[in-house]
Amino acid sequence: MPPQRIWPRLGAVLLACLLAFLPTSAASTANAAEPQGGKLAALRSGQTTLRVGTDATFPPFEFTDAKGGQLGFDIDLVRALAQRAGVKKVDFVQMPFGNIVPALQANQIDVGASAIYMSPAREKAVDFSDIYYPGGLAVFVSDKDNSVTSLKDLAGKRVAVQVGTKSVDWLAQHQPAAQLITAQTNEQMFSSVKLGQADAVVTGAPAGKYFIAQQGGLKQVGDRLTEENYGYAFQKADTELRTAFNTSLKQMHDDGSYKQAIEKWFGAESAAAKPGGHSLFNFSTIVDSSGQLWQGLLVSLQVILLALALSLLLGTLGGFAKLSKIAPVRWIGNVYVSVIRGTPFVVQLFFIYFGLPQLGVQLPPMTAGIISLGLYSGSYVTEIFRGAVQSIDRGQLEAARSCGMSQVSAMRHVIIPQAFLRMLPPLGNEFVSLTKNSALVSFVTIHELFLVGQTIISRTFDALTVYLFIGLLYYLLTNLISFTTRTLEKKMAVYI
Repeated sequence: MPPQRIWPRLGAVLLACLLAFLPTSAASTANAAEPQGGKLAALRSGQTTLRVGTDATFPPFEFTDAKGGQLGFDIDLVRALAQRAGVKKVDFVQMPFGNIVPALQANQIDVGASAIYMSPAREKAVDFSDIYYPGGLAVFVSDKDNSVTSLKDLAGKRVAVQVGTKSVDWLAQHQPAAQLITAQTNEQMFSSVKLGQADAVVTGAPAGKYFIAQQGGLKQVGDRLTEENYGYAFQKADTELRTAFNTSLKQMHDDGSYKQAIEKWFGAESAAAKPGGHSLFNFSTIVDSSGQLWQGLLVSLQVILLALALSLLLGTLGGFAKLSKIAPVRWIGNVYVSVIRGTPFVVQLFFIYFGLPQLGVQLPPMTAGIISLGLYSGSYVTEIFRGAVQSIDRGQLEAARSCGMSQVSAMRHVIIPQAFLRMLPPLGNEFVSLTKNSALVSFVTIHELFLVGQTIISRTFDALTVYLFIGLLYYLLTNLISFTTRTLEKKMAVYI
């Protein structure tokens, strides 16, 4: 296809992709609006869905099975409480533990259910239900380590803690000499000790005991460090919903159903150790979780393709803006590139997802992730576009104008076709970077490939197999992009 026809058709494709995405975004935001009659009334009528934020990497409270279904004590209990409260629909939203309270404040979820300790600091930001399970921190070390017998022995030791948990603040106050090693998930925390990357773990006693029963290799040191308790977190304005949950919890205590749930997840049968040991690369982990991985790959591809379309659109507009002779337009292009390229992508992602709701702009996770990724990549595409256009000898533009062509016509038929060929190699590199950066959108609860991998690891404790497989998939994707750009460059070269 001649280069002159590339840009109109490319623009049409980009516009079609973005328009196809807009209805999904609008539907996703419908739940964010406060319906008439109150939230609880809407939940009971089935008009809205109860959004429950959870980090499903913390067995036995919350984790996933091989098909991606959520399991655990919190999952069962929340469903039972919601049913007793008359709530028709419940949706569990996977997110990192440290994002649950910010998500409540940003009205991205309605309930936080992930073995959350009730503390005065957290109660300033959210409200808690009545106590639903007794917790408390404890120290866990390798079963071959006898050097740690008490809290004071952690001085100078490497102690693994999970981001956003009570362990971080508690150790800072009671054992500041410990060297904290932060982990995103429960599995990473315990594995760091088994692999020698940390000397000890400080975490909730129930989860630690469950890990020992399932995987072994660790032991608890002494008694519990604290006597704190778990509660479900609610938005400050959701008094009615919180009261309904408390009433349901009391009913479950009274009729014995709460005791049955405790026995199911913390009884002797559930704590029985599974047969341990598997080969270094356990292919059955991939086979058993193939459905989850496939869905995660599809979501990743959706994020990548839509963000790529947005980055091309923004990069083209930004490139023209920076080349404009109109000072305000050129200033907008310069500011866009300067701000977006000058700040980390994760900061932009969190600002759009968690910060904008405080300004009255609330976006669903998929929309926030795609916009953030498209904005970030678009700033680099802007510079690629500008550099490619300016690399074309200015005499060609002057020659075209002297033949009677307008500025726009000369750019479209003479300059842009040649610049497009020069853009291809750096554009290919940028799209490879975009593909790899897409894994970071997992921080805002998008169930893409990396987030799915973390939930699989929390169930199987097979990090090597899962991360190698996910790395292989990304390797194939990035090489496919490189191959496509090289092929397109060769085919386009005949027209220049």
